Amino acid sequence: MKSQAVDKDLKSQVKHYANLPYTYAIERRNDQGTYYVARIVELPDLFMVGDTLVEAIAELESVKEEWIQTYLVLGNKMPKPLKLRNYKGNYPLRMQPSLHEALAFRAELEGVSINHYVISALSRTVGREEANQVEIH
Repeated sequence: MKSQAVDKDLKSQVKHYANLPYTYAIERRNDQGTYYVARIVELPDLFMVGDTLVEAIAELESVKEEWIQTYLVLGNKMPKPLKLRNYKGNYPLRMQPSLHEALAFRAELEGVSINHYVISALSRTVGREEANQVEIH
């Protein structure tokens, strides 16, 4: 009786986690022919391949619940989806003094604060154009 309750609770947890808004990443690969790799960013080692993008995603979806169940049974704590994590907009950062000096120099050349310069550099690196949307508090 207790075993059935535990099994039912586990199935409920698996369904819950399977329906969370995890981040999917699909990568096209061209080594040994063209194929696609689909993975869920927050869930380590959960990925599948397919000949097409649609096939790779379908393969991933077909094993997702089983992967989550195994992950939970092994005693692991499920990661929170990136979209559900709290981001404050600040990130304390330590760096070598020489890098700090170089950033200060470049910021001064551009006539902006170090904070604005670093945000612009990070935005370019990540591929976003958020540099002009800096919030000043």
